[in-house]
Amino acid sequence: MLKEILKYDPYDNFWKDHPVARLKKLLDPRYVWSRLRLVAHERAHPDEPWLTQDSIARIEKFLQPSFVGFEWGSGNGTRWFARRSAKLTSVEHHAAWYAKVKSQLTNEGLTNVDYRLVTEETYTTPIDEVADGSLDYVLVDALFRDVTFDKSMPKVRPGGWIIFDNCNWHLPSNSPTPHSRSLADGPATPLWSEVLRKLDGWTRIWTTNGVNDTAIFIKP
Repeated sequence: MLKEILKYDPYDNFWKDHPVARLKKLLDPRYVWSRLRLVAHERAHPDEPWLTQDSIARIEKFLQPSFVGFEWGSGNGTRWFARRSAKLTSVEHHAAWYAKVKSQLTNEGLTNVDYRLVTEETYTTPIDEVADGSLDYVLVDALFRDVTFDKSMPKVRPGGWIIFDNCNWHLPSNSPTPHSRSLADGPATPLWSEVLRKLDGWTRIWTTNGVNDTAIFIKP
């Protein structure tokens, strides 16, 4: 259990570069309690995506068997979304992780996933093959999230969703989750500022479990 509390997301370089800030977070009783609850939930629901429980409940109600989706960064969510969709394209850059998830998809007989192993240099290009307005949902996770989010926006149909994990690391909010960007901090990159401008008119649903935040953006 302690190991689960101490682990950090490999894509969150802040904690690697700021060990004192990470220690401060780990000593926060509210965070530790939230982390304990999250670990217990993940153990009880090992097949769920690594998103907030609130967002998972909303996404499950939204998904339809005819839906077509796109996933930046694979994991538990790959199989979960594939079971609930007609087709899913998933992009992964880590070869060992790709092999693990590929084996899981094969063992479960999920043949509706176009699973791509790419390099970091080509990571953001697979979605260029997708027609504008043709996707029902996109999950933004893993690498280059400002670029992948920006490139995903025109690909989603009106009424479609962009699901953004760890949104509090990149977008300003009033989230109580440790290491969230405040409104005073502003967006993490200039491209995020541009993305926020483009999101004007989109419905935003922001969820948190005290450890991670997941936002859902619905295209008008």
